[in-house]
Amino acid sequence: MTKYNYDNTTIASYRVFETLKFLIKQPANVTDIIKYLESLNIGNGNSYSKGVIYKYIATLKFAGIDIGKQKCKYVIKNLPFKIPFNEDNIHTIALIDNIIEKLPEKNLTKNIKELIYSLKIRSSADNKYFENIKQNLPQIKLGIPTDKQLKILEKYEKYCNDNLKLCIEYKDIYGQKCKINCEPTETKFENNQIYLYCYCELLNEFIQINSKQILNITQTPLKCSTLKKQSLAKSTVYTISGKLVKRYKPRNSEIYNQNTDETITIINKEEAKNKLNMRLMRYGICCEINSPKTERHRIREMIAKTLSNYNIDV
Repeated sequence: MTKYNYDNTTIASYRVFETLKFLIKQPANVTDIIKYLESLNIGNGNSYSKGVIYKYIATLKFAGIDIGKQKCKYVIKNLPFKIPFNEDNIHTIALIDNIIEKLPEKNLTKNIKELIYSLKIRSSADNKYFENIKQNLPQIKLGIPTDKQLKILEKYEKYCNDNLKLCIEYKDIYGQKCKINCEPTETKFENNQIYLYCYCELLNEFIQINSKQILNITQTPLKCSTLKKQSLAKSTVYTISGKLVKRYKPRNSEIYNQNTDETITIINKEEAKNKLNMRLMRYGICCEINSPKTERHRIREMIAKTLSNYNIDV
């Protein structure tokens, strides 16, 4: 048993305060706290057991520090000394917290997260109040690619600039392997996803492939066709009816025509067919593809595969 004396008490108190200091910066488990205290080399570099750390945590709780557990880590929920934030301050902290959660480069947000955590535990508002505000904030969409995504974007942009045909192996929405010979026309970055927009001469239509679905890309020595040839790509004609008529907003250079029977006919030429079909599927019975027949057939196949999950035949 360790002999009780003034020096031992002073060193133990110092370790307790260092534990508090460490937890104020970020949530931590027992192992994290032990590594931190050992790195300080307090008291001739003594090692620490889990039992000692539990005593330090209990001491902090006894002193009035509100400490809880979150995903196996100790978290300071509130400190006795408060910063009197007003409503605008709290909303700003919640907004920043919401934004950094959506940033793809997590290593860049570490210091900001530590700051937000420190502000929250010092705030006069509790954590539940912050979470309620975050949930009521409008959805934020950030178009910031990661370093890895930037490399993919650069590679795809080079394919487009080289103006050579590609042979792409990829998985479709059903997970089946496909191969397509196409001409790269554009690279897109939407909703934190990279897409390669291509023209397929055989199908005479545009297709959009997610980079995550692509298995392999081979660049061929064949030059791409002219823009004039691509301009002949077939259009998709569909009719919107019911309640969707009033809510529908034309997009992607669509041609819009109001019919006498309170329906609207839309001609879509530029949107990739695989992306367009997925969008039209969401409209349910309020949408019907008129032409071409190949698109009507594709939609029918998609509906049949969906219904097969529920043991319903078309």
